[in-house]
Amino acid sequence: MRRSAKYFLPVLFLLGAAVAHAGQGKFYIVGMGTSKDLVTVRALEVIESADIVLVETEGERAYWGDFITGKEVWSRPIALRVMYGADPEKIADPKKRAKAEKGVRARKEIVDRVTAAVREGKIVADLQGGDPMVYGLTFMLEQLPKDIPTEVIPGVGAFQAASAAVKMSPPFGYDTSAVILTMDDWEGRVDVNEKLMAAGSTLVVYTMLLDYERLFAQLRKHYPADTPVAEVVDAGDRENQKVIRSTVGRFLDEIDYKNLPDERHILLVGKFL
Repeated sequence: MRRSAKYFLPVLFLLGAAVAHAGQGKFYIVGMGTSKDLVTVRALEVIESADIVLVETEGERAYWGDFITGKEVWSRPIALRVMYGADPEKIADPKKRAKAEKGVRARKEIVDRVTAAVREGKIVADLQGGDPMVYGLTFMLEQLPKDIPTEVIPGVGAFQAASAAVKMSPPFGYDTSAVILTMDDWEGRVDVNEKLMAAGSTLVVYTMLLDYERLFAQLRKHYPADTPVAEVVDAGDRENQKVIRSTVGRFLDEIDYKNLPDERHILLVGKFL
């Protein structure tokens, strides 16, 4: 009997802990990967338990419809991204300051809504494509009150999916082993791309609002013209994935980069290709 109690007590403790947590709210950021069939088991478990899910666009609502049927869905408006990190009081230009202030208000509104929902005992899941910790929207982890439980569910990101698409490992560039993840330069950024290029490392460029002509003018200063380049469209999507290959010297002339699908492609540059 004592032996049985020895083995049952831990189980009872775990069951008690589970009951104790029942009804408690929590906020999740859920990485959804780059394709529906790359959504992880853990992500699906969180979505199944969620009372409320957040999506950024109507396109996402439709794309992830099979996972969120019957859930309360909130829109996470694009305004949340506007000038994130900028201090409106330090911006002299009135128009830019107004835009920054709008972003601050939008973020506060969604933080307040999520806070109220979690304190009511609800599970809130913010669904984000790829891996949310790489250029995702993570401000709520910083701005939610400290008593709000949070967790991040990692996802298969565009970097990993694109590396798989080209079937080459970015850290292995023969005489280079560093990989720099970056995006377009913006006002106030100090680690601008041209500084990052000086080492000749592999570059993985997230292409949101990317100025291709400026980027390749910079690349030509620091990389040989025959350095391989790959543009991966819909990375990880078995039906739509496409790899477009070129070089630093030829890319602007032979690739129709202006008509690539918005926010569905990533640029790889380096000897590893």
